[in-house]
Amino acid sequence: MTNKYSLDDLRHICHIIDEHMEDKDIVFDYLRIVYLDDKYEKESKHILFFPIYFTQYDIEDGWMNNYVDYRPKIKEIMEKHPEYTYVIEKDMLALFDNDKYNYLVVDNILEEIDKLYEYVLDRVKPKVVAVTGSVGKTTSVGLITDVLAKKYKVERIYHKRITPILLKAHIINLLKSDTEYVVLENSIYYKDHVKVLSTLLKPYIACFLQLDSSHLHKDGMDRIEDLAINKAEIFRNAKIGFYNTSDSYIKRISLKDKDIYYDNNKLFTSNLDKLLPFNVKMSYKNDGFMIDDKFVKPYLLTDLSLLQYSLAYQVGKYVGIDDKDIIKALNSYIPVENRISKVKIYGKEVFFDGDVTTYERLKQISKNKYKKKILVIRKFGSAENTDRFDKVPELFTSFDKVYLFDDIEYLSILKGYNKVKVVNNHNFMKEYKGVIFYHYSGYFRDYVKVLEDNLLSLENDTYKIIPYKED
Repeated sequence: MTNKYSLDDLRHICHIIDEHMEDKDIVFDYLRIVYLDDKYEKESKHILFFPIYFTQYDIEDGWMNNYVDYRPKIKEIMEKHPEYTYVIEKDMLALFDNDKYNYLVVDNILEEIDKLYEYVLDRVKPKVVAVTGSVGKTTSVGLITDVLAKKYKVERIYHKRITPILLKAHIINLLKSDTEYVVLENSIYYKDHVKVLSTLLKPYIACFLQLDSSHLHKDGMDRIEDLAINKAEIFRNAKIGFYNTSDSYIKRISLKDKDIYYDNNKLFTSNLDKLLPFNVKMSYKNDGFMIDDKFVKPYLLTDLSLLQYSLAYQVGKYVGIDDKDIIKALNSYIPVENRISKVKIYGKEVFFDGDVTTYERLKQISKNKYKKKILVIRKFGSAENTDRFDKVPELFTSFDKVYLFDDIEYLSILKGYNKVKVVNNHNFMKEYKGVIFYHYSGYFRDYVKVLEDNLLSLENDTYKIIPYKED
């Protein structure tokens, strides 16, 4: 599950200036730097706790929304978890006023985390595949991971919002000694984010999937061209680049010698050997599409899925995976996060969209290729996206019918358009024949709870979760 670190390992990697350890043979199986997943703590016997903190710069640079500082809370944490071992700085030593606690003293906690991170990367030396874009990154990373796993040992790094400290925590704890590839997404919230992440973990293969208006007007990025230019930073340290030349903004990127240009403006000098378009021969067929004359039935049939699957196909081809294995991986792919999953309601298969509400997300769902389909909005609204809600009704024309529950937020903005009906129960779904997209604005990690709370109005046993593989 996790990497293990003995005291001797830590003394070798870190600069420890003082220590109090009752068990000199202790081996730590989880280094609690930031919250990753509670399963790691539950399954760990010995935990080394780093009371980290973030500065004003972390907030101003857009990595964190709020201060995170465990130092004032360290005594409370110690009393709650006396079984932990703590990495502390000198000025915290006074808190450890008895022999009850195990601790290691260092000059600077964040610097020691950096040493651990560099140690693991240097020891394992994985090849990195990074994906950027506006939407669809998580699915692309999942697809590429499944394809690479047909031949290689692969580790997928995922978090709702990957930050430098989260990335370091993943590598320190989860990167195995036999890992050959790491696959992750590089998201942009502020303009330097892709540059920072792709410098911290340099890609071997960098992929630029798609662009739209998500994240506009943040940190001076007022045009889609601004997004394209700042996301192009993913190519700076990579050796191989894949980019979507069907996107009118991305196709303006070019490689001349080692220099990356946007139109005729040089952006930077890269390490790229090749910049390759992923425009393999593709066409729709029935409930799937053809890639290089091979049939693929995607989990969800949309324009975006065509891009995601073709990118994964071409990355797999480039690293030497057999065509048959690639197609097998693509056809068996199931999302590892519950942003969009399948449930059964009244015995009908339904695409359940359980992520936050954004115009761009619904826009991608509206670009589906099913012949008959309806959209159901059961919960809608997000304080961060109120300025986009007035554009959502223009997407309704892509569906045969749209049903809005009468208690959703911003109902007044959404109702009153053709094809829209306001309802207060699920009975309309009983007789419908076709593809149903069921949107619930909520955090996808609470997927099961969202389902249970959301569908209380249904009769008993009229819905069930279709089981999927675990990440």
